[in-house]
Amino acid sequence: MERVYKKAVGVKKFLNEEYIEVGADDFRDICTYLEKKQGAFRLMFAADERRIDGTFKIYVVFSIHGKDAFAVIVLPLKDALFYPSLTVNIPAAHWYEREIKDLFGLTAERHPDLRRLVLHDAFPAEVYPLRKDHCFKEREWVREKIEDKKIRSYEDKKDTTSQLLSFPTSYSFMQVEGEGIYEIPVGPVHAGIIEPGHFRFSAVGETIFFLEPRLFYTHKGTEKHFEGMSFSEGVKLAERVSGTSSFSHATAYCLAVERMSGIEITEKAKAVRTLLLELERLYNNIGDIGNMCAGTGLAVGYALGAVTKEKLMQLNDRLTGSRYLRGANVIGGVTKDVFQQADDILNTLDIVTKEYKSLMKLLLGTISHVERLENTGRLSKELAQKLGVTGVVARASGINDDIRKAHPHLLYDRLYFEPHTSVRGDVFARMTVRAAEVECSISMIDTLMESGYKGELATAVKDIRPYSHALGYTETPRGSVFYWVMSDEKGRPMRVKLRSPSFCNWPAVPFAVHGNIVPDFPLCNKSFNLSYSGCDM
Repeated sequence: MERVYKKAVGVKKFLNEEYIEVGADDFRDICTYLEKKQGAFRLMFAADERRIDGTFKIYVVFSIHGKDAFAVIVLPLKDALFYPSLTVNIPAAHWYEREIKDLFGLTAERHPDLRRLVLHDAFPAEVYPLRKDHCFKEREWVREKIEDKKIRSYEDKKDTTSQLLSFPTSYSFMQVEGEGIYEIPVGPVHAGIIEPGHFRFSAVGETIFFLEPRLFYTHKGTEKHFEGMSFSEGVKLAERVSGTSSFSHATAYCLAVERMSGIEITEKAKAVRTLLLELERLYNNIGDIGNMCAGTGLAVGYALGAVTKEKLMQLNDRLTGSRYLRGANVIGGVTKDVFQQADDILNTLDIVTKEYKSLMKLLLGTISHVERLENTGRLSKELAQKLGVTGVVARASGINDDIRKAHPHLLYDRLYFEPHTSVRGDVFARMTVRAAEVECSISMIDTLMESGYKGELATAVKDIRPYSHALGYTETPRGSVFYWVMSDEKGRPMRVKLRSPSFCNWPAVPFAVHGNIVPDFPLCNKSFNLSYSGCDM
């Protein structure tokens, strides 16, 4: 880190976060050095801080290897709306830099692909929704132009507005040329109840040569919505970002706000959160293993997984009043003492354990199922590292990374567990890693139930200092989730950046399906189990 400090303009420390301000000339070199030598790239985002010091800022967050510490590189942009791209040296920055361009109008120079990512064709050009002044400027500009033209009728006003707000050219999918190459468009509207996503296959016969996914069809402006809420109201929004990870998102958001305000939640609140996080992981992993059976046509495996998952979701409902564990988190703690229902938890866990073992015996003993999984959808460790994948997908490709271990929080420092990894990188590895994590979650829940915990369920919320900020994070069933929260001069949300695991893992899907046959795409996709809603924020 000495090399980084020598080039730093300024350094500020807060808990386990170190903010290192650098100049544009050193930005790319320092980030590349940290990613190659010191830590893991976690997320990248921008913030409009012109009301503070007249600048936009680019933030790049790295985990430091072997330490519970984050290095956050900060690049202020005052007179220029561009900055050096990291993508050439750190491929995982690819989508982040496109997102920043869409939402803030800040351009990454030398980025290989600056097509729109988040904002689709119907969104006006030169309008950047996360700038603090974008709504005002757009409305005022259109109003003044309309008044200049002395528009008198509604139809004239509508036509003039559409003319003034120009739109970008339509999105161009990458083209693959060559003898025998043909395209298969899938989506964006699907036969099931899933959200929209478009997949453009370039195939030779049945073999996938290239896949380009396009998502963000239902971009909801979630980060902008946070800015109009109080911190306590933001918990409800966080737990609705992605249904199957509701409690994980709410916990990461609460941890960020609690760190900002200096709140130390009680031992009991930590225990309840840890237990519910593992229950959320448990029902998701068992459900995901069952869902993979749908990709191989093993209907009985799919049904058994769904039945066991349903029993865990009914337990969630009995414990918290919500099948998705919503309403259990608040800033400063939790609303339910789930340990009062210990018998229900342990009895359900015994039933689930027996059913899960029976399910795995069936799956591993069905040769046709195993043969479809083995050597399908391979993602190498090298590619997984370059693309910054997280969670089960990373661990199935040999990357030993788990936020519960890398940055212990809540009661995870008291629990013994090791992240389960595989070097295979295929669909079979992603199933077996999930299976190992099911057993790990059951063991951790049993351990948590053996002890008593002190303290109230929730701690009083303190006033939040103006312009304070902090990271919150946890490991969802899909991988790590991060929230970076900053307050304004009144102690209300000024910027909330959230990064879901699906945002990291979607770019890896095309590499995993390359060389596979088209009918295996649904199976590969189910083994990743990514969320549309977790990206379309």
